[in-house]
Amino acid sequence: MPISNLYTILVVDDNQNNLFTVKALIQEYIKANVVLADTPTKALQELIKHPVDLIILDVQMKRDMNGFDLAKIIKSRKKTEHIPIVFLTGAYITEDFKRRGFEIGAVDYLTKPIDDFLLINRINVYLRLIEKERTMNLLLQKQTNELRRAKEAAETANEAKNMFLANISHELRTPLNILLGSTQIIKHYLKNDKILDRKKIKSKTKIQTQNCYRLIRLVNNLIDITKIDSGNFALNISTCNIIEVVEAIVTSVVEYAALKNIEVIFDTDVEEVMLSCDLDAIERIVLNLLSNAIKFTPQDGNIFVNIHTSDNSIEILVKDTGIGISEDKQQLIFERFKQVDNLLTRSSEGSGIGLSLVQSLVEMHGGSVQVESEYLKGSEFTVRLPINEANEEYNTEKCSMNNSSSVIQKIDIEFSDIYF
Repeated sequence: MPISNLYTILVVDDNQNNLFTVKALIQEYIKANVVLADTPTKALQELIKHPVDLIILDVQMKRDMNGFDLAKIIKSRKKTEHIPIVFLTGAYITEDFKRRGFEIGAVDYLTKPIDDFLLINRINVYLRLIEKERTMNLLLQKQTNELRRAKEAAETANEAKNMFLANISHELRTPLNILLGSTQIIKHYLKNDKILDRKKIKSKTKIQTQNCYRLIRLVNNLIDITKIDSGNFALNISTCNIIEVVEAIVTSVVEYAALKNIEVIFDTDVEEVMLSCDLDAIERIVLNLLSNAIKFTPQDGNIFVNIHTSDNSIEILVKDTGIGISEDKQQLIFERFKQVDNLLTRSSEGSGIGLSLVQSLVEMHGGSVQVESEYLKGSEFTVRLPINEANEEYNTEKCSMNNSSSVIQKIDIEFSDIYF
């Protein structure tokens, strides 16, 4: 069966008639580019110009060198050593003659006068072998690329793991050291002060409480990330007026922001949007975005919270006048355990889990989160959620913000890595 792919075959013979006869025969049965050379020198030139797949070479040429000499040169060059050579000869083929050709690197011998069927059959055989080699090389290249990508992915994962361990170690060590230090100070007060200084005790217990919340936040985030990755995080869906929910959250964090002289402004023209969602997840999403906004906004800055709606979605926007994020790092902030700001201080610490968790929770609601930011000018995060058909009857108490003490505790936990 003829080979259908286009190959390049070099025919070398000092007899012009033989050249044209072989070329016509090949092109009649095989789709191939046939290159002719009537001297060894021209053959070497053609090998430089063309990527050749197969060489048909006359042994008994009388110009420059014979076929054996030319074959030695071809096989000695890195670029051409792989090309199969089929010798053509009109001489009587002895065993020594054959051995000499095979030792040089020939794959076959054919005698003149040329047997058309035999020549085409042999060429087809070698081209099929070449095609198999090409296929194997492509497969090998594909597997090599896959292995390279897997290696790069493993290195990236290992780097992320190392970063995770470094961040988590820091996030655990810092509050634990603070807890230990404040506990030792309180013990000193209790042991040595005849009259207890309540202000000192209160100050130290406040520090202890904040760092306990910080540890709780870290553990909660790690547990939830693990559940999400394993597919064991279940949303508790109910129907809520998302406008009331977001407004209540914003109102609750105003006093925290005021500690940095940051004004938080909530504004929307929408009065009611009934949304089927997990209320706790929505609270965590909004609180995390507000926490980051407060964390990275300097004193006397502003934070704006807006809500927009379209026919089938709602957008919650949190915009700040903080330090911003350079464009090349804006997608990195959603990668787990990544912190893009190398200038973080104690006033802006974190494990690098928060925004990754936000993105996961938003996507579990069928939504998306994106950021627009300009370095040193502020950031705007947009959470887009689909508006599903809400039940006409819903439990207002269940879907409103939780009781005030619960909300305050959530805020204390979410804001625990901010030092005012």
